[in-house]
Amino acid sequence: MNLLRNSRKVLAHPFEFFYDIQVEGQAKWRHAIILLVLMAIVHLLKISWTGYTFEGRASYQISVVFETFWLIVPWVTWCISNWAVSAILDGEGKFKDIVVSSAYAMIPYIVLSLPLALFSQILTFDEKYTYFTILYAIYLWVAFLFLMKVKVLHDFQFGKMLWITLLTLLGMLIIWFVGFLIFGLVNQVIDFVIGIMKEIQFRL
Repeated sequence: MNLLRNSRKVLAHPFEFFYDIQVEGQAKWRHAIILLVLMAIVHLLKISWTGYTFEGRASYQISVVFETFWLIVPWVTWCISNWAVSAILDGEGKFKDIVVSSAYAMIPYIVLSLPLALFSQILTFDEKYTYFTILYAIYLWVAFLFLMKVKVLHDFQFGKMLWITLLTLLGMLIIWFVGFLIFGLVNQVIDFVIGIMKEIQFRL
């Protein structure tokens, strides 16, 4: 299956993978969807399986909707912001390539999170540095893949890659701000309409 082969390749040869994914027909939407679903499932299982010493929340305290929302939304806004910023600043990556490669960049998290969660079950609090060292190493690996994706897909030099990444993060904040603003305005409009309907019903 191409998905499995690509997953191994992004772990072992990320530069080569991000070059190859730009070849026509290599980037597939279904791969991105599958990886996003796996990412959400793994994230929820990781929270449930991690030792209480390191997680601090019981299973009944975990909101599936809330956890999934705060995992997927940053990823989606990253893709949108990175595409918009790179398009303005002469990036070569297509939107489809950005989305699919961003999904593949999460492979270390998908592959290693559950083994780490199970490993945490046998660790004591005094061994917390071992757990968090591995956890942060996974996060750094994912961050490295995202940076390499920006560099290779858009054919940027190292300095411009960092600049584009910072602008992408700024763009994400702007998207979130506008989203929260629209959400607040829509809520106010809905409350206003409901208030008018109640007032009409009361007078009738």
